[in-house]
Amino acid sequence: MSSTLRLVLVIGSVLFFAFIINMVRTKKLELKYALIWIITSLSFVVMSVFPQTVFFISKILDVEVPANALFLCIIFLLLLMVFALTVAVSRQAGRIKRLVQEVGLLKADTEGKNKAPEK
Repeated sequence: MSSTLRLVLVIGSVLFFAFIINMVRTKKLELKYALIWIITSLSFVVMSVFPQTVFFISKILDVEVPANALFLCIIFLLLLMVFALTVAVSRQAGRIKRLVQEVGLLKADTEGKNKAPEK
């Protein structure tokens, strides 16, 4: 790997890490959702500073080309992220449904109390 490419990767990885930290700090991203991104950005920093890790991973996975091993790991990580976000969306959909039902019941209850019995 050329030194220019390593420098670009290190700078990009550090900027991505700083961006995620800034999003958490300004409360635009919750920490529980940012943890996977923080871990991902730190792994990018490690892989760009120490490219031997990519060769090590490719050797463990028995993949000839290290770039293919890297793509395999990234695809697996993205699948994990999508699954985690799908679980979070499903949970939120259930909560929203329950809240809508509660608001509907409360609204019906208050409208029933506001109507005076007609004689």
